Amino acid sequence: MNVRKTVFAFLVLTFLVSSLFGKLMIANVKAVSNIICVDASNVADPEEDGSWEHPFDTIQEGVNAAGFGHVIQVRSGVYREYVQITKSSISLIAENGTIIDGGGTRNGIRIGGLPPAYAEHVSISGFTVQNCVKGIVLVRCRYACFRNVSMVGNAYNFADYSLQVNDIDISNTVNGRPIYYWVNEHGKQVPSDAGYVVLINCTNIVVKDLNLTKNGQGVVFKYTSNSFIQNVNVSGNWDGVYIEAYSSNNTIIDCTVTNNLLIGIYISNSWGNTVSNNRVSKNNYGVFLDESSNANIIVNNTITENEKGLYFYGENGNILSNVVRANTVSNNTVGISLLFSRDNIIYHNNFVNNSDQAYAFDSADRWDYNSEGNYWTDYAGEDLNSDGVGDTPYPINEDIWDSYPLMGSLSHFSIPWQEEAYDVLIVSDSNILELRFSQPEKMISLNVTGPDGGFCKVSLPIILLGGPYTILVDGSPPRSANQTSNGTHTFFYFTYEQGIRYVKIKGTTVIPEFSSLLMMFFFVMSLATILLRWRRIRVSAKNNGSEAHHAREISN
Repeated sequence: MNVRKTVFAFLVLTFLVSSLFGKLMIANVKAVSNIICVDASNVADPEEDGSWEHPFDTIQEGVNAAGFGHVIQVRSGVYREYVQITKSSISLIAENGTIIDGGGTRNGIRIGGLPPAYAEHVSISGFTVQNCVKGIVLVRCRYACFRNVSMVGNAYNFADYSLQVNDIDISNTVNGRPIYYWVNEHGKQVPSDAGYVVLINCTNIVVKDLNLTKNGQGVVFKYTSNSFIQNVNVSGNWDGVYIEAYSSNNTIIDCTVTNNLLIGIYISNSWGNTVSNNRVSKNNYGVFLDESSNANIIVNNTITENEKGLYFYGENGNILSNVVRANTVSNNTVGISLLFSRDNIIYHNNFVNNSDQAYAFDSADRWDYNSEGNYWTDYAGEDLNSDGVGDTPYPINEDIWDSYPLMGSLSHFSIPWQEEAYDVLIVSDSNILELRFSQPEKMISLNVTGPDGGFCKVSLPIILLGGPYTILVDGSPPRSANQTSNGTHTFFYFTYEQGIRYVKIKGTTVIPEFSSLLMMFFFVMSLATILLRWRRIRVSAKNNGSEAHHAREISN
């Protein structure tokens, strides 16, 4: 009897221990499993815990439950939510047909850690993100990996504000076109089917002849140098062109940057870049230079109908030594704003009909160069000495002035010749319809239309066309004229009567058909040819003499 009781007690104890141990094992397995399951169809499940049997019904719940190394397996379906990821080392893997839909009012996915941390090594694959305001935005993240992610029909499909390196290949698309996210590439051109372009630590890359629209940014350069953005239409984005993170000596040229919600062209912590011959319109900020952007050149752009045309902001006074010249800044709410900037040079620009032409705060910049400033349509001063420059300064604010305002708008013409380009600048209260250079005729000609009392001030490189000169307006001398020179350029100031006029400036010397360098090359080559022929003649004569001497010796 005692033995039976002992055996029975042992069996009961064993069963209880086994049951308890089994539960602990199950709990332990669940704790170490790295799979979290999400299924949009599993609604109203009181036991949902991310398991295969009881999956979460939102992706955000899966992200919230994930820890280091977890994989969030998302079953096919439509997820109407905004997913925010601030964790590191997690993966979101979607089955075919998995959609995040913003319903036209929500964002899709945002990846970024809370300062000072980053969200690192976040992997996303297989999703379609659609109908969102912002599809996918990278903020404070690095080493993110995207594969086969499609963004379509979002107001702004994709944006990378992370300043870091991520792994995003061309299997990822925006509105059916691939994302080119290049890291450490050199000497290449971005293909013509690009839907979004990011260059990180690249050199000598050409981004050309593209249409980049409906993204957070159109083009992004980070740590990239000596590259070109040329003839690209960047429109309908949140921001247009982004040059940042120590990117230097890049060129943005002949682009149309328009109707971007916030910024057209943005340069931050970058230097030596050139923004030239672009049309920048209908953005909130046209061209924005931010912290530590120095020695950039903004030249010959049309900047119009923006809230703020040109905007410099250096909180620590570190927007330095940039050059702004020969731009037409018109019909903006504020033409140019300078905040905490130093030693920038702004001259030869046309500020036309802006609601506020200029604003400067705690700034110390130059508004002229070689005693010529800018043209301001609301300038009311006079030019009694007929030099094309106003006699009284134009006020920027109570203690900042353009000391040499121009009396007419400036037109910039570039005349290509051989491998050089020569700039002809004209300040006039007339419209300059056309300028032509004729090397055989030794002449510059231009058509002008102007009011009664029209004038032109022409700056002409002497190397292109030298004097003495003759100026004719419709075949006759101008109403009045004067001429000065600084050794490299000749400056003409002349006036004429109202109407359409044909102006000729005739010189007596002209740039040669071939450049001096090319002529020197031909001279050296010709001299080398002559010397080579002479040497061959000498060698031939010497050989002939030796053969004759040898023949005589044999005959003797």
